[in-house]
Amino acid sequence: MDKKIENGNSKDKNIRNDYFIGLDVGTDSVGWAVTDTEYRLKKAGGKPLWGAYLFAQAETAEKRRVFRTGRRRTARTRYRLRLLQSLFGAEIEKVDPTFFMRLNNSALFAEDKDERIATKYILFGDADYNDKDYFKQFPTIFHLRKYLTENAPQDIRLLYLACHHIIKSRGHFLFDNENMNVVSTDTVRCKPRVFYVGREVRSGLRDSAKQKNRIG
Repeated sequence: MDKKIENGNSKDKNIRNDYFIGLDVGTDSVGWAVTDTEYRLKKAGGKPLWGAYLFAQAETAEKRRVFRTGRRRTARTRYRLRLLQSLFGAEIEKVDPTFFMRLNNSALFAEDKDERIATKYILFGDADYNDKDYFKQFPTIFHLRKYLTENAPQDIRLLYLACHHIIKSRGHFLFDNENMNVVSTDTVRCKPRVFYVGREVRSGLRDSAKQKNRIG
């Protein structure tokens, strides 16, 4: 940076001539120096004109971005689960009116739960089938998912629990600088199987509904 001060406008005669101001700007400091046109360090008041200003290093928004990404992912998960409940709501209401109510109150103490909940169980509160029977039949959610791929569902609540796990734990793709363009022929081979399973699920639900109507 060039700077010229006319004679008589400077208090120090040592810097009345042309001079240069050099700056070294860093992330947490700024260094400066004043030289003449021959790059000799100039003085003012008997002191050399050079120095540095230090300040706190700037921080990136990485931490805030991670929290923001987590909040968005949680909000999207909750939205998907609300949508899933709306799709299953009408049919599950016919079988178990308080099913979603028990799930939504599962994190609360017994005294804080909705008064309409008349059972201590969360998933199943039927007289002949409760949570103990469910976990004895399906120790993990993956046992249930495997069962539904091989058998037609006899209870729509089982189908909802499997879909709930898939929708909630589907993963995400909010990674920076990651290449997600994966091409595989396995996807093509899986499509007929997915269609077959979906057709069997719909058929099983229709058969189950017809059977309940005949019994009723």
